[in-house]
Amino acid sequence: MRTRRPSWEALADRLHLFALHGALYRLLGGRVVGRNILLLGTVGRRSGTERRTPLYFARAGEDYLIVASNGGDERYPGWWYNIRSNPRVKVQDGRRVRECSAHEVGRDEAEVLWPRLFAVYGGYRRYREQTRRPLTMFRLHPLGTGGAGMERAARTDGRTGAWIA
Repeated sequence: MRTRRPSWEALADRLHLFALHGALYRLLGGRVVGRNILLLGTVGRRSGTERRTPLYFARAGEDYLIVASNGGDERYPGWWYNIRSNPRVKVQDGRRVRECSAHEVGRDEAEVLWPRLFAVYGGYRRYREQTRRPLTMFRLHPLGTGGAGMERAARTDGRTGAWIA
C-alpha cells in the first residue's frame, strides 16, 4: 500500500514553521527574515480571529502585490478565502503597519505585473506551470495614506505578538 507524502505545507505546519516565521518577523521588525516579505493580517471568515501570514510581495506604486500560490498546491491558501470574505487587511512591511483594501487583479493586468513578482521570487514561475488552478494576484491598496491611525510603527507586546498602536 502506497502512503501519500505530506505536502511541504503540512510538514511546515506540523513543525510550526509558519508561526515561527511570523513571530520572528514581528520580533525583528522584518529584518533578517527576508527582503520583500510582509505580514498579511486577515480576519478569519468563520472564526473572526485575526490571522497573520508571511508572504512575498512586489510593489506597484504605493500598492503591494501578493499571490495566492499556496506553494504551488491545488488548494487556495486560507487567507484567500478570508480576503474574499473581507477585503480589509493589515500589512506589516518591516516595522510599518498599514491598513489596506485588497482587490483581485484581473487577468490582463496580472500578465503585465507577473515579471515584478518573478523578480522577487522565481518559484512563482514553477507554481504557475504545475498548478491547474489560476494563481490569484491581489493588489493591496493602503487606506488613508498619511492619515492618522492608518499607518503606524509596529510594536509587539512580546507575549502574544499582537500589533499595538
